[in-house]
Amino acid sequence: MKKIVLVTVAAMIAATAAFAQSDADYQGYMKAIAGANGSLGKNLEAKNAAGVAADAQKIADTMKQVEAFWQGRNTADAVAFSQKAGAAATAIATAAKAGNLDEAAAAQKTMAPNCGGCHMAHRDKTDAGFKIK
Repeated sequence: MKKIVLVTVAAMIAATAAFAQSDADYQGYMKAIAGANGSLGKNLEAKNAAGVAADAQKIADTMKQVEAFWQGRNTADAVAFSQKAGAAATAIATAAKAGNLDEAAAAQKTMAPNCGGCHMAHRDKTDAGFKIK
């Protein structure tokens, strides 16, 4: 019986630590996406299809982590925002790999509103930056 209680308590502590760590991880995801999105815009301007594809793929991969974060918080609208943004990033990468930068640019315009919608719903500005709602 003591083992069951100890294992349960240990699992609860681990889950709490994982949840706390995920906030820090989430901040890292957002920074990675912001950097890749900035690079994506520059690569679109420069007509660098390989760069666009790589940046978009990084965003798509990171959006999977963002989606998992919000699934863990059972936040349906944020999950949907991250899925739609990830799908747009995948479309950008696919178009860029095919050399169709006009299509990639159009897909980028569908990604931004999803990012912005999630930011409006789930983050608060603080003196130190932003806080997850």
